[in-house]
Amino acid sequence: MTVVAATSLSAHTLLNVVSSALVAGIGITVAFSALIYCADRAAELHRARRAAAAWAMTASGVLALAACLGLVVYGLVLVLAKGK
Repeated sequence: MTVVAATSLSAHTLLNVVSSALVAGIGITVAFSALIYCADRAAELHRARRAAAAWAMTASGVLALAACLGLVVYGLVLVLAKGK
């Protein structure tokens, strides 16, 4: 029978995990909300025939999408990375 070595969980480690999860949760929420807002506003501006403003909102939406995808990929890299 093998014994699994238990690692101690210090208060500092727990605080680090909780704060990182909170920041990541708020960050991805804000980025995705910006994506939805920009897409909706770009469609509205396009219907109002305000092409320049619509393109600006579309570009902002693309940046928000890139931020969302980047945050997700970064999270996956952190999860799949081997510990020290």
